[in-house]
Amino acid sequence: MASATPSSSSRAGGAVRPADDDSASYHSDSSFDSHDDQDWADWVEDQPPALALFPDQDGSYPTLPSALAAIQDGAQKGCDVRNVVRTLDLDTLGAIRLVNRIRRLKLAPSDVNALTGNEDWWQGEQELKPVDGGDEDPLLQFDFDGEQFGDDGHGHLDRASTAAAPTAAAAGGAASEQIEQLQHELEATRATLREVQSRLLATMGVSSSSLDSDRRGPVAGLKPTAKLAKLTPGGKEGRDDDSHYFDSYASNDIHQTMISDRARTLSYARFLLSPANSHLIRGKTVMDVGCGSGILSLFCARAGAKRVVAIDASNVAKRARANVEENGFGHVVTVVQGKVEDLDDELAQYAAGVDLLVSEWMGYFLLYECMLPSVLYARDRYLAPTGILAPSHCRMTLAAVSDQELLHERIHFWNDVHGFRMSEMQKGLYDEAYTEELKNDAVVSDVCDIYDLPLQVLSYRQPTFTSPFTLTIKEEETTIHALASWFDTWFTPDSKPWPRSAQTGEEEKRDTVGGERLQGLGACTVEAPTESDVYGLDLQGSAVTAPPPPPPEQEGAKGEVVSFTTGPHGLMTHWKQTVFLLKQPIQASRGDTITGSIQVIQSADNSRELEVELHYEVRPASLGPVRTKGEGVGTRLVQLYKVR
Repeated sequence: MASATPSSSSRAGGAVRPADDDSASYHSDSSFDSHDDQDWADWVEDQPPALALFPDQDGSYPTLPSALAAIQDGAQKGCDVRNVVRTLDLDTLGAIRLVNRIRRLKLAPSDVNALTGNEDWWQGEQELKPVDGGDEDPLLQFDFDGEQFGDDGHGHLDRASTAAAPTAAAAGGAASEQIEQLQHELEATRATLREVQSRLLATMGVSSSSLDSDRRGPVAGLKPTAKLAKLTPGGKEGRDDDSHYFDSYASNDIHQTMISDRARTLSYARFLLSPANSHLIRGKTVMDVGCGSGILSLFCARAGAKRVVAIDASNVAKRARANVEENGFGHVVTVVQGKVEDLDDELAQYAAGVDLLVSEWMGYFLLYECMLPSVLYARDRYLAPTGILAPSHCRMTLAAVSDQELLHERIHFWNDVHGFRMSEMQKGLYDEAYTEELKNDAVVSDVCDIYDLPLQVLSYRQPTFTSPFTLTIKEEETTIHALASWFDTWFTPDSKPWPRSAQTGEEEKRDTVGGERLQGLGACTVEAPTESDVYGLDLQGSAVTAPPPPPPEQEGAKGEVVSFTTGPHGLMTHWKQTVFLLKQPIQASRGDTITGSIQVIQSADNSRELEVELHYEVRPASLGPVRTKGEGVGTRLVQLYKVR
């Protein structure tokens, strides 16, 4: 779901006013509600009371005059939450998560001081939901970035902000400007909060109309409201996401589309049939998770595998079994229908005995469909200690895109439909990620790696991550309409390289973090293989490839690395590219940079879908490179999307 709400990041130097039409086209002449058009002193006096963040010695939570007073009370009890926000470099949504976490678990000051920023709950939407009745908590609207808050509790500008002023008049002018800027930031923060709350309430099936009222009323002890108290987190209760997913793979069309994808299918075939990789398959036991029509299992049988266990939860398994028999490999390939996590008894004989685990699990935006955990489950239960995965590695990337035609096709189309305007049809269009075939020249920036997946050691779970990114514009003058992502895939004969931390053997250190690039993983091949590049592809039926001659002793049996890309610079694949349209297009020039972060989590509504949160801002090339943290950084925008 997309919004373009300014986020008062701790790296942000200011905020802008949101347009009334929620179009993310912000203008300096936007007006405030008349009740908000006050000076700084009025604003401070008008603040509602707030419950303390931490209890007194008797365990009670006193009501304090304002959010600032609650922050200062916490500092006196041993935890200055402002310092925590700055230390962890939290943006607006991060600060909201922190406050809600403290409220929900009644954390002690020492607990908050011990936070590292790497805890799982920083991701997702769970901690964006206020505690029962706490949707009007003033601390959720507090500007933690504000260096303007003095320790006297009256909102006076601190000495550092006025020491450099050469004259009293200049200082007064600077103060006036800062007060106006603070008012802007306050309204932007409120807009962010309203957007987050509206999205969460919509997810849970509750009208967000109540959020249109002024949020500055007293919290009344944060007593639960009737609506929020009845909500059950997690979306639709009892929903069966797997049945629909597996049913979608029962028809022929999707399998023909995948097999016809030359970059995909011939890359698998090249790795599995390569004479250099014969030692990985010939005479070995192979497991194919999500076998579909059985094409990869048949490649393995042709390469001389002793046994192939082909697994699929869809009804296509019946057709795969027929395909295997028709081609004379029934004595090699055993097709088992069911979800691999549910087949422990049927597959018990293969525990820790599989030499090669092959799977084509990748979805749009790589992680959509959330099939990877099934592959990792099979790895942990069935793969032998010396076994490997095919593929072994994937890499997700991000780039800036200029594509006016795409914008027209998705958004502007509804401005004139045979002479009629249909603006209602445009609602929600920025909430979705789109699967599109981009032209290579639509990419107007360099390409940033956002997440590397070393599948041999990756933790058993659906990957979620937050990755920083910096994109440098390559064109002289351009309009950026979207950010786009694609992925690259590698097959390595030893499933290496791994992250350095994986060498310790510690379970919690086997994963990469967002933005980390695996050292030793070669460049991805851009040219897709042709049939003539694949050994043994000319064989028919039950024919098996001939054993290759032994390699020279000095070379050893290293094997052949195969890779392919799904980017616009390579042959089009059925995955195409995933496009995140920006509500507010960016005008940029060569050398300008777009910096920010991308967060990817599993959807709370459908376990097979994803949610993406983009934070981004633009730095003109004229300002030069950033030399210190937070230097010269402007307003950061936030957009939220569904990948489904």
